Amino acid sequence: MGKVWNVGVAGLGAMGRVVAGGLASGELPGMRLAAVAEVCAENPFDVPKVDFCALALACDLVCECLPAAAVPDLAAACLPAGTDMVVITSAALLLYPEILEAHRDSRARIFVPSGALAGMDAVRALASAGAVTGARLASTKPPAGFGRADIVDKTRIFAGNALGAARAYPANVNVAATLTLASGLPPEAVEVEVWADPAATGNTHEIRVESAFSVVTARVEGQPDPANPKTSALAGRSVLAALRRLTAPLVVG
Repeated sequence: MGKVWNVGVAGLGAMGRVVAGGLASGELPGMRLAAVAEVCAENPFDVPKVDFCALALACDLVCECLPAAAVPDLAAACLPAGTDMVVITSAALLLYPEILEAHRDSRARIFVPSGALAGMDAVRALASAGAVTGARLASTKPPAGFGRADIVDKTRIFAGNALGAARAYPANVNVAATLTLASGLPPEAVEVEVWADPAATGNTHEIRVESAFSVVTARVEGQPDPANPKTSALAGRSVLAALRRLTAPLVVG
């Protein structure tokens, strides 16, 4: 039997509970839930509840499921300790560039799951050749996802670039940051539109990535997480899929 990874989860909101639950249930062979870090919520799992520093020291890998503003503190604990991170709140990597600056001096790795997007494998392939010439994202959610009960017609509430989108909606458009990181383009070069639509029944994300020899388009129509309409129900599962790839004997895509 190979190495068993001790995995921690930082944040036990809707997404964190999906990730911790998958680990605790034995869904991921070769990985075990070792500890959690949570400031507010109760800990329903039979593992220690610790602070970020203790989590980093107790684990081989930490899964981040936090508000964007809390990610720098987690990174400050994990990166100097050489503890790998799965970062689903990718907007934090644009908003707090000191995370990636510290990462360059660390032996730790940062994994960014695809979250609520599709086609990231093809985008990464284009980026590896330095071939991406343009990237666009359009995200549409019900107004409740933005806390906007006042919107009664489909309304574009943001048009700009990925950095501006991360600043304006850090809890809603991690997809913009993920697309940016996969494309290799600077965040100012990735075009983003955000729409609130009362007729929408879920969260829709459409991407178009252009290069000299390929154009990648993808559309995902996902359901919002019942416990947190700001995020997609797919996002938590994408974290588990990213973890599974780390120990799987066969990896596709």
